[in-house]
Amino acid sequence: MRRTVAVVLIALGVFCLAMAPLMRTWVASSLMKTPLDYYSELVNTGQADYFNIEDVEQVEDAEVEAHTTVRADVASSSDETVVWDQFTWIKDGETDFGISSTSRRAGHDRVTGEGVDCCDPMVDDESVTQNGQLWKFPFFTEQRDYEFYETTVRETLPIEFDGVETIDGVEAYRFVQTVEPTVIDEQTVPREVAGLEGDGDVTGDVEYSVTRTYWIEPNSGAPINLSEDQKRVVVVDGEEVLTMLEGELSYNDETIDNAIANTEQARKFLPLLHTTLPIGALIAGVGLIGVAVVLLVTGRNGERQE
Repeated sequence: MRRTVAVVLIALGVFCLAMAPLMRTWVASSLMKTPLDYYSELVNTGQADYFNIEDVEQVEDAEVEAHTTVRADVASSSDETVVWDQFTWIKDGETDFGISSTSRRAGHDRVTGEGVDCCDPMVDDESVTQNGQLWKFPFFTEQRDYEFYETTVRETLPIEFDGVETIDGVEAYRFVQTVEPTVIDEQTVPREVAGLEGDGDVTGDVEYSVTRTYWIEPNSGAPINLSEDQKRVVVVDGEEVLTMLEGELSYNDETIDNAIANTEQARKFLPLLHTTLPIGALIAGVGLIGVAVVLLVTGRNGERQE
């Protein structure tokens, strides 16, 4: 009888030992992929100064909104890569004046979130290869620095791990990317508007800088908040003569709530499948085999004594 029980326990133990890595590498991995039908609408709000090019005047302390739509291109995506199209529109929330707009397209790895060179990547209709993290971080994001693509200067730059916070009860890793003042374009403006003496126009460099802070839910690698403190000015002979846009915009409450809701499944099931159950199966497997060995040894000793 002991021998039969021992054989059954060994079989169960081996099964548990086999399932431990399988749950971690296959079951969990099958869930750790960005959906192919992803769609999201994001809203950033805050106060900012900007230049109204229609009325040719500087507007200060305006309530500004940035509306972003991100949509997956299912037809261009694959099992390993998802392609996203993004459009962002920044406007004055009170007057609806359109301050600026940008568009973007790129493919990224469905697990790591890193850029993949495919599928006609572009920024503002210009073909641009995008590397590093693009929109999101890897599943099971680590507390370390990453490389993150910055679309305005069109460079992959470091984004530094800056601590852990709790947002509405959800743990988030805070990452900060700082872009020092960089010339991104030229702008011609009337001398009078630029506050310069003389008649006619003057052409200056457009300098852009930003401090970007992401709060990432680590299991999913998805942002649940984003703040961008950016500055875009016209510089002539080393002097700032016109502010095109300056202010800090962050996710509004509804966007944060939706982002947190979208990470719920990852927060609940990925740690269970990736860590808890595999460890439990490993312990159970070793324990069952250990009990079986004890039964076999004690059974043999009993037979010898008889």
